[in-house]
Amino acid sequence: MSNFFLYTGVGLSRGNLICILSNFLRLRNFVAIKYVELGNRSFHLWKRGIKGDFFEYLKPSVTPEISPVPSFPKRGNSNLPPQPIGKSESVKILGLVVVFLFFPGRLLAQEPLRAGTIFSATQAPLWAAKEGRFFEKYGIKNLEVIQFSGGQPVTRALIGGDIQISTTGGAAVVNARLKGADTVIIARTVGVFPYTLYVSKDIRDASELKGKRLAVSTVGGSGYVAMQYALRRLGLDPDKDVAMLQVGDFGTRLASLASGTVQGTLLLPPFSLRARELGLRSLYDLVGSGIQYPINQITTRQSFIKSQRETVKNFLKGLVAGLARFRTDREFGVKVLGQNLRETDPKILQETYDFWLKVFPKVPNPGPEDATVFLEFMQVKEQRDWRDFVDPSLMEELERDGFLSSVYK
Repeated sequence: MSNFFLYTGVGLSRGNLICILSNFLRLRNFVAIKYVELGNRSFHLWKRGIKGDFFEYLKPSVTPEISPVPSFPKRGNSNLPPQPIGKSESVKILGLVVVFLFFPGRLLAQEPLRAGTIFSATQAPLWAAKEGRFFEKYGIKNLEVIQFSGGQPVTRALIGGDIQISTTGGAAVVNARLKGADTVIIARTVGVFPYTLYVSKDIRDASELKGKRLAVSTVGGSGYVAMQYALRRLGLDPDKDVAMLQVGDFGTRLASLASGTVQGTLLLPPFSLRARELGLRSLYDLVGSGIQYPINQITTRQSFIKSQRETVKNFLKGLVAGLARFRTDREFGVKVLGQNLRETDPKILQETYDFWLKVFPKVPNPGPEDATVFLEFMQVKEQRDWRDFVDPSLMEELERDGFLSSVYK
């Protein structure tokens, strides 16, 4: 019996808990239970990759351990009588088991909600929501935001269950759905290409890009698609005329362009403003091209919506409230951009804010184009319903409830 621990709440089914309870009730008259402090130890709950501090339900945070002393009475020795567990300890254990059996939602609510993001000003609504504590206001009190290098790594993490929500999207999400994943787009925060193609100082026109190296964040991501579009508009074949290198985020790509490692890349404010200061040349403005393109979306999985619909709605509430605060409070918006972009130049921050104020929609409603644009670009010949890729019902519910209009009052 020594070194035997009664573990509670560590990935157990109801059947296992009932078995533990039965065994516990059998043993309660023969063993003594003492409590051992566990500190900040975290335990896996039911979902892969999700940790929760189960013992915050105990005051103090403890778990029962069956003590080797006193032990079972030895044969012929009446000096070691059994010491039954006390009534108060029984109540604690029984109460804990009842919570697991009949109120599992209470424990699940304590799991961290993980959101995947990227380093880009397209994420300003998320930044504003966190800075303004709007997620907490609408019930998301345990949000963990994890930054990735691009949309494809975020989507892989979403499919693998390492995150539950992605604040980016694009072609990677639609492509994953085509391959059988249950990824789904639930909102859109940027519906145009917010980029400008910047090139080296010595490049005067598009023809001089032939044979040159261009930088993108990830091959297959939304920036990659935008680069292909820009090159075609300039009369170049993106598959034959240039070499596209997977380099990383905007800061890394700007540094690569400035050093001559690559000869072109797509930038957006504030990085495009820095490029201008460095004397790099603007070759093509995608913002002014007029093309409507869902460059940034909020995505999740259909299975997560089914099991945690209210959680997803509350996340959207926080995001929409953050977006509204960003749009209506210039000082707050500039502060959010400066903190997250690590930019201190007031002029650049003001210009950056003005740019994104024109780009971000008032309300991030998704639509058919969140799927059809990508399906056309991927040349998917099979007829597909856009609702297989986009679920507008959550934003529609927020509109019916009056929430979308209330955040601007």
